[in-house]
Amino acid sequence: MRLLTSIILLCIWSSAQAQVASIPAPSPTVGFRDAAVGGETIRYMCQGAGSPTVIVEQGGGISLETVFSWKRAVGWAALAPKIAAATRICVYDRVGLGRSSKAERARTSFDIAAELHALLAQEKIAAPYVLAGQSLGGMNALAFATQYRAEVVGLLLVDSSHPQQLARTNAVLPARGDDESDLMRAFREGPDRTGMGGEWFDFAKNSARFEGGMSIGTLPLVVLTRAPQSPDDKMPLPRDWQIAIESVHQQLQRELAGVSMNSKHIVARKAGHNIQLDEPQLVLDAIMSLIEQSREGDKQ
Repeated sequence: MRLLTSIILLCIWSSAQAQVASIPAPSPTVGFRDAAVGGETIRYMCQGAGSPTVIVEQGGGISLETVFSWKRAVGWAALAPKIAAATRICVYDRVGLGRSSKAERARTSFDIAAELHALLAQEKIAAPYVLAGQSLGGMNALAFATQYRAEVVGLLLVDSSHPQQLARTNAVLPARGDDESDLMRAFREGPDRTGMGGEWFDFAKNSARFEGGMSIGTLPLVVLTRAPQSPDDKMPLPRDWQIAIESVHQQLQRELAGVSMNSKHIVARKAGHNIQLDEPQLVLDAIMSLIEQSREGDKQ
């Protein structure tokens, strides 16, 4: 049940492939290198050349080094060469993921943003940046944009998690019952460390950190949201839970689109949570539009 719980929870918090992609690559993947940041080792890779630089924040528990090691390119590994044909793109494994250092403490999106900023500075990966964050990575990308606004020229949120997701979901779920399954309890409390593929994330502290504000002014923002999900009798959750959770998710996506006064919200026609897998052209088009907006701004 713990494995099933983690897989289903990843539909909201992370990638559905995390049970495979969370396993470190058996050997270093060509192109990835070590960077020493604040006493931690962070693995990263850059491709292409040009400005702005696209930075990918993947879903929780996903090692991009592992994904890039697979013989068949999927998701971000398939998109990266297409983006690299237009500009520089960098991907990395956060602390706790893949062959990066193990997570010895819980982190928030703001901790992760600070570590990413230090990585970029140390490795001389110069601004400006277009950030692309999926699922849990969306909150990390949003935190980076709020903290280092002058260095960011575009933000893409791909079916992103929302800082208030747990609280808002709990507000619409039925009263807690004594006979709730492990899965139902997990939806109330969020994924524990065993479901994060090596990462250690403090959801409660993260939510509190965002209470200071989420506005990014007029920063160009694209929000991609999965296609609305109908109740599925095969899913081991009551139908009323599924309906309530989906309603909250779609509402939170609309609210994320409101963090910028210069945003575009696109709801996928068929893609699930992993839009970069199901409808990768939507992700590519959004990133290319943000790159073009940045370059047009440079000409003015």
